[in-house]
Amino acid sequence: MSSRPTWDSSPTMNRSMSGNGLSSIGGGGSSSSGGVPTTVSVDSIRKEIRKYEVDVDTKLSALSSLNDKVQRDTASEYIDDSYIEFDVLTSELDSIFKNLTRCNELLAKEQNISISMIQHHRDKLEDFLKDYKKYKKNITYSLEHSELLSGSTYKNKDTEIPMNNLLREQQSLHNSNYVADSILGQARQAHEALENQRKILRGASHKINNMTGIFGAIDGVTTKIKRMKSRNMMVLGGLIGISYMVSVIKSIGCFLLNGK
Repeated sequence: MSSRPTWDSSPTMNRSMSGNGLSSIGGGGSSSSGGVPTTVSVDSIRKEIRKYEVDVDTKLSALSSLNDKVQRDTASEYIDDSYIEFDVLTSELDSIFKNLTRCNELLAKEQNISISMIQHHRDKLEDFLKDYKKYKKNITYSLEHSELLSGSTYKNKDTEIPMNNLLREQQSLHNSNYVADSILGQARQAHEALENQRKILRGASHKINNMTGIFGAIDGVTTKIKRMKSRNMMVLGGLIGISYMVSVIKSIGCFLLNGK
């Protein structure tokens, strides 16, 4: 029994979509037949982006259904049909992702559009790519696993290897890849932590350099205060001396007047 692919877009429609849709946008810097430059509006670019996003969502839904099917049906008679459907879907998605990336780049070059809108479409594209890579990896692994289970041994001209050994070897390779990914993730986290510490140290260094100027200003103010204090003391001492001399002279004058 063979199953038929479940997608609903024909190669002809896909070619017309990727050809006609992007040709109008990609020609933003070219000129028309009359020699007048063709200007691409932001609305037309966003219209193409939305169309491609809908197509990607549809294809990813079909890829998700295929993923569920290959996880559920491991019979050898379904492998060939699943391979065909998988190849067609991945080929179409690769083409759409290429066009969608190009549209996002053109949208980023437009001036009359907000940064939040550009970031929204970029985040959406990243989410689509993340789901696509996940489904593609799972389906590839499931198809290879089902293909290995379809026979008990692997044979060629000179060797006959038990299939269990191949399965154990494949599982070992997958475990090694998982461990390597975990180590790379930890290294990436450590790198980010070091980058954060570097930024903190740069800020502290800048503050320390500023403290030198602050201390210099404080020292200048302290010196001025000391000079003002010395001057005030001299003025105060002079006033006290003059007052004392005036008092003495007055006392002597009064004494002489009383004596006469």
